[in-house]
Amino acid sequence: MTKLAAWSFDAQHGEDGAQPSQPQNLERSHIELEQHLEDWIANDVTLIGEGYTLVGRQVTIDDGRLDLLAIDAQDRWIVIEVKPGRLGSGALGQALNYAASLARINADELYEKLEDRLRKLSDAKTLLERVRQQLDGEAEEREIAVLLVGVGIHAGLERMNEFLARFGVPISVVSFEVFELEGGPRLLVREVIDEPVKPSAPKQRRTVEAIRVMASVAGVVDQFDRFVLMSKEAGLPVQPQAASVRIAPPQNRSRFLMYAGPRAGANGGELGIWVGPWHFAEWFQAINEEDAVAALGTYDDGGYLSGKQLDDRLDQIARFLKDNFPQPD
Repeated sequence: MTKLAAWSFDAQHGEDGAQPSQPQNLERSHIELEQHLEDWIANDVTLIGEGYTLVGRQVTIDDGRLDLLAIDAQDRWIVIEVKPGRLGSGALGQALNYAASLARINADELYEKLEDRLRKLSDAKTLLERVRQQLDGEAEEREIAVLLVGVGIHAGLERMNEFLARFGVPISVVSFEVFELEGGPRLLVREVIDEPVKPSAPKQRRTVEAIRVMASVAGVVDQFDRFVLMSKEAGLPVQPQAASVRIAPPQNRSRFLMYAGPRAGANGGELGIWVGPWHFAEWFQAINEEDAVAALGTYDDGGYLSGKQLDDRLDQIARFLKDNFPQPD
C-alpha cells in the first residue's frame, strides 16, 4: 500500500544561481474530504482522470444507487463508486454488484434511467446523444469497467485488483489526500492505480459491409443501402460502428449527423435512424437550425422503424439532403 507524503520548498537565489531551500514537510489536513468528493467529480470529471464523459449520478440499479456513471475514451461504461474513507473489499464488492446489474439492463431501460436526470442539465442534448451513440454501438455484451474513488486504500485491495484482472475484470482506483500549507492553501493530492493490463486479442474492426450483412439478416438491406447511398451522394462520410453506421461531417469525423442501425424486430426487420438537425446547422453555414428541425424533426423522433414508416423517414431525409447538398449527375 502506498503512503503519500508531501514537502514544499522555495527557490533561493545566490551567487551560484537558484538553489532549492530545505524541503519542509506538509501536514495532512483534517478536512473531511470524502463529503465533497462526489460533488467535485460531478462538477469536473477530470478530477479522476482524462477521457471520461459523466452521464449519470445516483442512478437506481436493482436494489441500490450507483454513485456516478461515465463513458470512457474506450467506449466502455464506467461504474464509479465513491466511498467515505479508505477503499477496501466492501467498496469493491458493491461496485461489482452495480456493474453486474448494469450489464443485464436492456438498452431502452438504461436510456430511460439516464434521460430524466440528463434533461435537467445545460448540455443535456450532447450527453443524450453520447448515451444513444454508446447504446447503439454495443455488441452482444456491454463493456463495463469499475473505478473506485476514496480517501486512502486498504492493504490487499491492489492484490484483489490484480487477481480479478486475470478474469478480465477491469478495475482502477483513485485515492485522494489533502495536505495543508502553513498559513496557505490546501493541496489536493491524487494517487491512481490503473487497471492491470492483460494481453488480449486485438478487436476486429467493423466495416460498412459487415453492418450491411447485419441489415441483410434483419431483412432491411434495401433500406440500409438507400440510407448509405444518399449520405455518400451528399458527400458525407459513412463510418462503421459496432452495430450501426455513423454519418459524420467531413470537417470532423468524430462527430455525428445521423446514425442508422439494423435489427430484427418482432414483426420483421427494422432500421433505427437518429438524426441531429442542429448538427447539420453547426457544420454547414448554409443550413438554418430551425429549417433543419422543421425538415427532419428532432433527435428524440428517432427510433427503430419498419415498413411504410421507415420508407417515409428515408424519403424525408432524402429530400433534406437533396435540398441542401449538391448531388452527383
